[in-house]
Amino acid sequence: MRQLCTTVLVLVLTIQSIGQTENKKLFHRFYSNHLKTKVEKKPLQLFAEVSPQFFAWKGYGGGIGTEFSRFQTGFIYISLELTPAFRDAFFNNAKTVTVTHNSAAELFANIFLRKDRKGFYAGTIYSYDWFSVVDDKTQQKEDYTGQYMLLRAGFRWFPFQEHFYIDGGYGISFNISGSGDRQLGESKYSAKPIVTIPFFSIGGRFSLTSKKNK
Repeated sequence: MRQLCTTVLVLVLTIQSIGQTENKKLFHRFYSNHLKTKVEKKPLQLFAEVSPQFFAWKGYGGGIGTEFSRFQTGFIYISLELTPAFRDAFFNNAKTVTVTHNSAAELFANIFLRKDRKGFYAGTIYSYDWFSVVDDKTQQKEDYTGQYMLLRAGFRWFPFQEHFYIDGGYGISFNISGSGDRQLGESKYSAKPIVTIPFFSIGGRFSLTSKKNK
């Protein structure tokens, strides 16, 4: 019995030691690939990405652009139907209206801690939004447009080599076009001055220069 207990104890300690070693290797690899800041600068690259959550909300969203040094700039287009939860996230006193459609054209710029544009970044987005709004009681309709300036922070992860990435983060959106009351039929609603927004996208990038020219 004593030998059995000793054998089990040695086996458990061995497995734990191997597990710790593997975890250290995984962390070291992740640190080197995404957290270490002193890395070689990547050349000019193009990227394209989609935001899959918008497809689940009966819409679509995606972006294209370029990246160089520590910077990434691009254009995003979004179109979707606003659910009541998202309507209430953007508007005050909007229980009696339906926002049948929301579209946005956005210009953005990000700056990364790393020269290869992996890992943590901070950025800003200028967004021009337009909403189709219907008063539930009178069925009167109007198109409402707004301009927003967003500040965000995120993390860009490359799970496979250098091309495919997953990007996620969180931002604060400031309404710069005003948030006064609007009368539509028998409803009075207003755009919120500040909105918090999560971000998620998947994409790919490729270099404009060949490996020989790097």
